[in-house]
Amino acid sequence: MIKKRRIDKKSLPPRYEPGFLEKLDRRTEIFKVLRRSFTQIASDLGGEEELSHIQHALVERFVFLEATLTKIEHDMATNPDGSEQFSRWVQAVNSLTGLAKTLGIQRRVASRPWIEAKGGKEQ
Repeated sequence: MIKKRRIDKKSLPPRYEPGFLEKLDRRTEIFKVLRRSFTQIASDLGGEEELSHIQHALVERFVFLEATLTKIEHDMATNPDGSEQFSRWVQAVNSLTGLAKTLGIQRRVASRPWIEAKGGKEQ
């Protein structure tokens, strides 16, 4: 008999899975914080509706990695002897930096077809 793994919907999963954010309990603080982060990053990239599939996947991974970094930093602060935590932190920071470079760190303006239809700039 195969045991089903119980999923804790109130905390960050131990490993990244596509769609992890939508599997969290929407009433929890962690969901609200992570969803807000996702929305802010997507907005910086021109809005969620403007994201390609690849960008959406990278933003989701960025949000997960950012939360993982916060957890590692908390663990390091409460247990300063953990050299393994420091190496995990360095790897996570490098990965986060790579994702940020790929996504771009400049804000983009969302598509505004009502302005384009007028044939001019927003005033």
